[in-house]
Amino acid sequence: MRIPVYLEVGQWALLLGLGCLVVVMYRQLGRLLRQPEHGAALGPVIGSKADPFRYERMPAGPVEQVTPGDGQAILLAFVDPTCPACEKLVNSLGELRSADRLPGTRILLLMSDPPAYLRVSAAFQATSLEIGRPVNPQELTRYRAGATPLLVAADGAGVVRAAGVASSPGEVRAMAAALHGLRMSSESEVAL
Repeated sequence: MRIPVYLEVGQWALLLGLGCLVVVMYRQLGRLLRQPEHGAALGPVIGSKADPFRYERMPAGPVEQVTPGDGQAILLAFVDPTCPACEKLVNSLGELRSADRLPGTRILLLMSDPPAYLRVSAAFQATSLEIGRPVNPQELTRYRAGATPLLVAADGAGVVRAAGVASSPGEVRAMAAALHGLRMSSESEVAL
């Protein structure tokens, strides 16, 4: 008995679709597990001075300068619209901002993907947070953003208070707590 043509075509289409899914997941896993050069940890050294850099506002805006230590605390989120964990981070930061849990703190999303990629992420399209793309990625080498999502928290003096991979609301609250000098009783509990 011969298999109907539509079943054969359907099987090949399913196989092709699964192959594409494997490639996409492999790419994302590679991004999350990528280690910076020389085996360095992700993010700048805690207690070090955060470097200034220039970025272009997205989707299409002017070039601006960020100077950590200008008296305002800053959360730098190294994210990409094609990264599912980054979407969680953007949503978590948006929730903290809308609940006014980070008063006086500037939040800047820095992406390395091309601006056209903003269209693929609902979280990036819906956010009211500031999005930018570094003008010169070499200016950010001391931030050691070898994988996304990476969150760096610097206080008003420009001193890095926390840095690391973060995407869940608890991890973001922990970074915010470190930024504001709060102590946590457990990893999931932060009094903000």
